[in-house]
Amino acid sequence: MEYGLAKARSGKTGFFSLMMWEVIPFNKPHRVKVIEISDRGCAVTIPARRRNLNHLGTMHACAMATAGEYVSGLNVIEAFDISKFRLIMSRLEVDYVRRPKGGCEAKSVWPEGVKERVEKDMEQEGVGIFTLESKVVDSVGEHVATTTTHWQVKSWEKVRAK
Repeated sequence: MEYGLAKARSGKTGFFSLMMWEVIPFNKPHRVKVIEISDRGCAVTIPARRRNLNHLGTMHACAMATAGEYVSGLNVIEAFDISKFRLIMSRLEVDYVRRPKGGCEAKSVWPEGVKERVEKDMEQEGVGIFTLESKVVDSVGEHVATTTTHWQVKSWEKVRAK
């Protein structure tokens, strides 16, 4: 995993995308592709393909939610070593703005000071609880949804059942 993550950080995201389809089988049929993973933020695309479309022929609401949660999770694994910390999504909220045209792109960045606060909380208490927002835009660049993902990052040393 670390080898693939290092290559993705350098801009070579193809192998990492394929690897993540195997690590998280739920995402494989959706063909979510990583386009950026860095400490500046992360971005993914989700194609307009039959599996991702609704009965109207546009991107399904759950496909947009998946892309938003996925990119948020990339920010978390980019920031916290999964061999040292357990990452848990505890809640997902989605605000839909408009019907999308074509495929979608989701982007997420760490808000100012949040990562530092989480790191401090983990040092002091062994657990960090926070939210990350992701913005989803369609193929013409229109804002179509915003996801808010609630996360818990906990030191494996503090986890009772591993």
